[in-house]
Amino acid sequence: MTDGYQPNCCGDGTSTSGVSRRAMLRAAVLGAGAISTGGLLMPEAAQAAPAIYNPFSAYPITDTWEGHLSRGSLGGIDFGMGVGTALPACGAGTILNTPNNGTGGHTVTIQHADGYRSQYLHLSQFLLANGTSVGAGTIVGRSGGAAGAPGSGSSTGPHLHWHMIDPSGTRISPLVFIQQNPADQPRQVFEAASNAGWRALPVSGSTGAVTGTATTAITLGSTKILYTLNGGRINEAASNAGWNNLWTGIHGAQGTALAAVNLDGVKLVYNVVDGYVHEAASNNGWRNLNTGIGGASSASISVIVLNGVKYIYSIVGGYVHEAHSANAWRNLNTGIPASAVAAITLGSTKILYTLNGGRVYEAASNAGWNNLWTGIYGAQGTSLAALGVGGVKHIYNVVDGWVHEAASNNGWRNLNSGVRGSRAATLALDGVKLIYAA
Repeated sequence: MTDGYQPNCCGDGTSTSGVSRRAMLRAAVLGAGAISTGGLLMPEAAQAAPAIYNPFSAYPITDTWEGHLSRGSLGGIDFGMGVGTALPACGAGTILNTPNNGTGGHTVTIQHADGYRSQYLHLSQFLLANGTSVGAGTIVGRSGGAAGAPGSGSSTGPHLHWHMIDPSGTRISPLVFIQQNPADQPRQVFEAASNAGWRALPVSGSTGAVTGTATTAITLGSTKILYTLNGGRINEAASNAGWNNLWTGIHGAQGTALAAVNLDGVKLVYNVVDGYVHEAASNNGWRNLNTGIGGASSASISVIVLNGVKYIYSIVGGYVHEAHSANAWRNLNTGIPASAVAAITLGSTKILYTLNGGRVYEAASNAGWNNLWTGIYGAQGTSLAALGVGGVKHIYNVVDGWVHEAASNNGWRNLNSGVRGSRAATLALDGVKLIYAA
């Protein structure tokens, strides 16, 4: 390889902010908080940028781009993780494995379209043959970095080093690249549970990570089921299948809204295609049916069941509309302005939560849908989810890239769950609250 590895790339004993590299790496593996600094190297403008996402957002950054540059490295970002951690591909491409690649040790290169490359350093194991074509989320190897271990190169502690290379051969920061190419691209789905202190856990199976541009979740008995939009198709993943992603056969517009519900054992999925809400059901082989409900430009839809009737809420023209199966899905304007919507039931009352002007509002059918501000501030236009557990109403929204929780039994005080994401979904299973974020 000729990508400019430097003797001090990743394994020297220098310090950043007064903390040794060895200490940072060890602390990260043991669960310490992230250590980060600014000063990322800005990549050159991309003429045709490939779709890239960050598969490692659940792991702490133990050394930044700036930290690498300060030691004479051409740049990289280190994520603290234990030896043997599965490494999902950050985007589609072709695999090139390079054993014992200088200070970088075992290195896997993902050769993307348009001359871009991504490289993972210090691997303990290669999993795919050279020339293998992969998609975003495919597991390409396992992390390493233990000092002196085969494949670790100059690393002094378990971690993964990640950088990209542009078509001119210049090393660039993948995190900055993603920021500068913010197309709504598939991201890995993470799960966090309240009984684990909301610790983010990657949702991955033997075939790779579960990824999507939108996600929704339901339960079927004791099985957790996720639906994601990926490449214009809806995929289903289930915990009893190790989260293996199974394509349901339903086509959907990439990057648009998604919702699901379990009705008497039948799984129902709703998504927006060409401005209309569609329904697909497991008892009809997932055939996509146009409900006739307009949802043009809707970035948010929600569905609930009350007394056997399915209710869908979507945003049309900046207002929340309600449609239900008992009136052949006729769309009704609730008169509530919003950029995102979530719905739950509380007894016989239908409850809506909306984002409007950076604030979360609550509206209830027994109040004629009068909008009442809950007092919760949220980022305008981002994801919103809601859940009723034991009579307590819970709201989840995304603020500055973090999922927040607020509950009616604490006066709607907004609490940072510590889980990152730009889209969020939620469910309850055996009294445990689960957040899914992508």
